[in-house]
Amino acid sequence: MNTKMSNQIVKLTAIIALLGIWSCTDYLNVVPDDIPTMEHAFSNRTSTEKFLFTCYSYLPNPAEAFNTPGPFQSRECWMHPAGGSAWWWASDDGTGNNMYTWRIAKGEQTGNDPLINHWDGRNGGSALFTAIRDCNIFLENIEKPTGIGAAERERWVAEVKFLKAYYHFLLLRQYGPIPIIRENLPVAASPDEVRVFRDPVEDVADYIVSLLDEAADVLDPVLMTETEEMGRITKVIALAVKAQVLTLVASPLFNGNPYVLNYADSRGTLLFPQTADAGKWATAATAIKAAIDCAEEEGNRHLFTFTAALPVAPSVIQEMSIRGAVSERWNEEIIWGSVKSDDQLQRMANVRTQSEAVVPMVQYSSILAPTLDAAELFYTDNGLPLTEDRDYIRKYPDIYATSTATADDNDYIRQNFVTANLNFKREPRYYASLSFDGGYYFGNSNNRSNVDMKSNGAGGGTSERYSITGYLPKKLVNRESVLSSSGFTSRFYSYPFIRLADLYLLYAEALNETKAAPDDEVYKYIDRVRTRAGLHGVEATWTSAASLHPEYITSKDRMRDIIHRERLIELSFENAPYWDILRWMEAETRWNKPVRGWYIFGNTTDSYYRVTTVGNSTFSYRDYFTPISQTAIDRNPNLKQNPGW
Repeated sequence: MNTKMSNQIVKLTAIIALLGIWSCTDYLNVVPDDIPTMEHAFSNRTSTEKFLFTCYSYLPNPAEAFNTPGPFQSRECWMHPAGGSAWWWASDDGTGNNMYTWRIAKGEQTGNDPLINHWDGRNGGSALFTAIRDCNIFLENIEKPTGIGAAERERWVAEVKFLKAYYHFLLLRQYGPIPIIRENLPVAASPDEVRVFRDPVEDVADYIVSLLDEAADVLDPVLMTETEEMGRITKVIALAVKAQVLTLVASPLFNGNPYVLNYADSRGTLLFPQTADAGKWATAATAIKAAIDCAEEEGNRHLFTFTAALPVAPSVIQEMSIRGAVSERWNEEIIWGSVKSDDQLQRMANVRTQSEAVVPMVQYSSILAPTLDAAELFYTDNGLPLTEDRDYIRKYPDIYATSTATADDNDYIRQNFVTANLNFKREPRYYASLSFDGGYYFGNSNNRSNVDMKSNGAGGGTSERYSITGYLPKKLVNRESVLSSSGFTSRFYSYPFIRLADLYLLYAEALNETKAAPDDEVYKYIDRVRTRAGLHGVEATWTSAASLHPEYITSKDRMRDIIHRERLIELSFENAPYWDILRWMEAETRWNKPVRGWYIFGNTTDSYYRVTTVGNSTFSYRDYFTPISQTAIDRNPNLKQNPGW
């Protein structure tokens, strides 16, 4: 190996050493396969573009979360069983790759060798510091290649600055204070320079925001050639992520968190703010509004509504507007979506509508199981929580008892079918999001099918290829995906990282935190989402005759609860709720409890509709942040461990 190449590798591995990381994947494995040296990597436009895509390659792919380990595995509410959103069978799936988050939910996280370890790149996590290192390599060498125009070079730099910021953000969200990696260390770095400290969270957030601002100033609001460039970063995406960052640091987990008072490193530097600063919510609100304005005015983003001409009932069109916001490929609501395969996710969310004798079981089919807590979260058809709707309580005093569906219920439940009261008179998002016993499934290339989740029904079963709770998240399945005698054929869609409804509700949340009491501006952005969901506005709903507590609408604290619930419903089984619950510091209440479902081994109404504990999740204060591995701390003692570990 020549001296020049040797020096490059020393420089590249310095960033690994400073964090206490030694990965089994060396630098040559993350450079494009046909680029053997740094000199060649930036020799011309083609090889440099390949390195650009290497920087992109670390982005999470939630759609394959159950297939291979990767950075997505700790970042999805539907994926993380502790989120109270979904659960699955107790034994390993046979691959050994996809049980990490489930083990965390059961309380098996360890400070010695952490699960979903994105610091070192182990146990289901990718090394995000390696991603940052590659971004720095790109930024340090982008001026070398020829054949790149000034405008294109400027765009590529902006994209990589965004990616560098985003990888810092993912680490901040998971670990709290992290070392800021402004540039890779020089070859001659001393041992003291290599043993860096974690930076205070406010400094990290400021650095991330500065990179995002620099990127947004250069990037176009929309892609010029979407068919060729889908997934590339835009100005709208940069502003939306900036909104997420500032909301995170305004939230209780990072803003007045009592568990991290006096948490300092060996220098005495405090790593978290010691008191809550309400002004951070105003800063977040400004950033969110800027992202919304850019998305609407420059990016032509708006809430998705289903417009295809199909001979179906209005209730189905309503359902498709709700489902399609997630599963209609590159629809106008998606601000940023995945460009990677989602086949595995759809297989696990899809409900079987024909028996196994007709349609052979496909691998990993139908095991992503929403819990009873997730089902109870959705509103009634009056747009109120189950416990706040006097009409619903009067009609269904026991939500776990059963009733027979009538012709009036036939939009969502088969006439004359006996099913749980919990499934009756719910809001449209309930029926758009969940497959359940007695309901309908619209899919398989625009066909409406019956759902039977009992053990002797097509959708139910007692093996580990079926839902363990009796529910499935049909929201995550594209309507044109097909389950047939030849297997499952998925229609690819762009799983959303951020969509416009997310920003609307985020803005309502931030506004509410800046005001003494909620007002029309707060209601406005909630109502945009509720209207698409087929509900009346939040003020009209809570002051209606059905509401047990009309005064809630005037209370800042109660409105906070309403907004939190609205986000958990609208974004159910997506990316945001898991991290929302953490940043709100509500995880100990929501997740530290038994996981419930129906008795799926039953094949009659009486035997099936029994509330059953299918597992237990556990959560304590230390779980708000992932521990740093003991190996990393041993190599760099300046990396103080997270509280409780």
